[in-house]
Amino acid sequence: MDLKKIVNFFFEVVYSKRIPRSGLPIVDVKNPDSVAEHGFTTAQIAYILAKMEKADAEHAVLVALFHDNGETRLGDMNLIQKCYLNTELAEKKAFLDQIEGLVGEDELKELFEEFNEGKTIEGIVAWDADKLELAVQAKCSLDMGSNKSVQLWIDRIRILLKTNSAKKLLEIIEKTDMNEWWQAIPGIRKEIKK
Repeated sequence: MDLKKIVNFFFEVVYSKRIPRSGLPIVDVKNPDSVAEHGFTTAQIAYILAKMEKADAEHAVLVALFHDNGETRLGDMNLIQKCYLNTELAEKKAFLDQIEGLVGEDELKELFEEFNEGKTIEGIVAWDADKLELAVQAKCSLDMGSNKSVQLWIDRIRILLKTNSAKKLLEIIEKTDMNEWWQAIPGIRKEIKK
């Protein structure tokens, strides 16, 4: 076991907090979240979505948690970049190089493949969670007055979703104001009504 390799992996994972997501800025969304923030939220969505789909929630979380690790070496590639680059091959190579020699290397490879190949329900759930996270980000941007082109992202996500639960959730995401969650807190609701 190479402890130095493990420590360097930790530093690389921390670096993902400084890599901005690149998709929504195309449609003039300011201050995009980082790769790490996206992964954190995607993992939590994967847990809930897996429960809804009666899949192994903990396993779906692991798939979601590691799905974008290669982006620490490549950055987050947006749709325009993907038109010109073989991002799937590059991200796989980056991820495999990143985990080479780590404890759990074989399991991490399997998690990566599950996400990208969609051969297990947990991989499919993690895929949908990744898309739903972007849909929530896009909806927040719309609610804050962003360029209407952001709706194109949500429209594309609708086509990409695979599970019935994710499709139902997307319908509700589109109809829900981003501020509803905090306005529904009883103490706040009482103050608002005063």
